[in-house]
Amino acid sequence: MRLQARFDMFNGFVQKEINRSNSLEAIDLYHNPILGMLVEALRIKHNPVHYDFKMRYVHYELPPEVAERLANLHFVRNMKDLQEKYREAKEWFLKTMSEIDGKQIEHLI
Repeated sequence: MRLQARFDMFNGFVQKEINRSNSLEAIDLYHNPILGMLVEALRIKHNPVHYDFKMRYVHYELPPEVAERLANLHFVRNMKDLQEKYREAKEWFLKTMSEIDGKQIEHLI
């Protein structure tokens, strides 16, 4: 799936900037593209017709617990918090991608 390949390409950049203590670069790369791709994967899983709506209608089209967890990942307090949330976002993305049935999604779209 293309989304997985894009994620793999950008994944290491966040950690590189965290390691360099470049907070602005790290947070930008975390929000865009990492969280952006997580949102896309979650939309593919839960509402594939609007997979490309990004954050639009996320509170209405994703389960409440998913939207709440996403909100928590978006608000970062400091670099330590960023490191923890980055790890959680990566794990959630990979888990979500493993749960997506490509054939079923193609049928729905």
